[in-house]
Amino acid sequence: MEEIHQPQQVGPNMMPNVGGVPNHSNNVNRRNRVRSSLHSLMIGKRPISEAAQLEMKSLSNKTPVSILQELLSRRGTTPKYELIQVEGAIHEPIFRYRVTVADVVAMGTGKSKKEAKHAAARAVLDKLCRLNSESPDSPLPNSIPDSENLQELSGYGEEKIITNPIGALQEMCMSRHWPPPKYTIENEEGLPHERQFTIVCSVLKYREVGQGKSKKVAKRHAAHKMWQALHYMTTENPNIDEDEVLQRNANVSARYADLKGSKISTLTTIHSLKVSQFHKSLKSSTGVKLFELQNTCLNDGDVNLVQFLQEIASEQQFEVTYVDIEEKSISGKCQCLVQLSTLPVAVCYGCGVTSKDAQASAAQNALEYLKIMTKK
Repeated sequence: MEEIHQPQQVGPNMMPNVGGVPNHSNNVNRRNRVRSSLHSLMIGKRPISEAAQLEMKSLSNKTPVSILQELLSRRGTTPKYELIQVEGAIHEPIFRYRVTVADVVAMGTGKSKKEAKHAAARAVLDKLCRLNSESPDSPLPNSIPDSENLQELSGYGEEKIITNPIGALQEMCMSRHWPPPKYTIENEEGLPHERQFTIVCSVLKYREVGQGKSKKVAKRHAAHKMWQALHYMTTENPNIDEDEVLQRNANVSARYADLKGSKISTLTTIHSLKVSQFHKSLKSSTGVKLFELQNTCLNDGDVNLVQFLQEIASEQQFEVTYVDIEEKSISGKCQCLVQLSTLPVAVCYGCGVTSKDAQASAAQNALEYLKIMTKK
């Protein structure tokens, strides 16, 4: 009887003549290619906010920079990345990137440029996903809160809130070959727990005043105001004060040249001995008023500082002379110097709203000096 050989049936997942081994790879790859094509077609027709959500969910294995690049390339545009700030220590820099997509702006920071760029890309994707929903059902994983990545532009269109104004101002001066900014303490007033500091920031002929409850805050405030002022000036006139910088450098060179040939008197042994004796005698001085000084809080508003200083001067037999300065301070306050006819002569500075306030401020500083020098 003749045998009938029927051909082996090949199922959808079987290949002929390979012992019935399933072939998954070709079908899986084919399905992925179809799915990817459909995905690209869907994204190209969706609003950018929906497309961003779809990209983040389906392409989570890609970096934020790649996702954003692919998302925008289908629309014929690209994101704009800007390195706007480098702060922190030299060995631990912090980079800050800004990325712009149409009218959407976001910020990102990182310990490297790459890390900051990815953070900025994720931040802008996060914002794009929220455009069509005030309360998204599925927030993005590891998304950066807006308060940390977005610096809003306020006031004028180019004004930025600077996280490190002192560093930004220093960088601005260096890039323009200007002398570095100078900071001077203009005033310090108020009770110990409510101190108010005033610091002046100077760059070339420009002055800005900053105030705060600490020296650090006041310095940052002054630097921020100076950065803003110079930023707007240089925007309108990029060649600002070039002649002044050249003249300033020439003056400094001439001044140092004159110093080389000048004779500066130094403290001799005799004068040094007199100063040392004065400090010793002042420290060993006794008196009712000096003892009272050690136990008096000079920030107490009930103390008549000018009268108290005069009483100590009468007791210790030295004279007190006040010299009112006609020119007002940069912050518009009256200024005064008080001189104690000791050996060596002590001169203390004070300022206030009125000339009497300035004298009281100078008297307080003189009392603080005596309090330190006579402390047992």
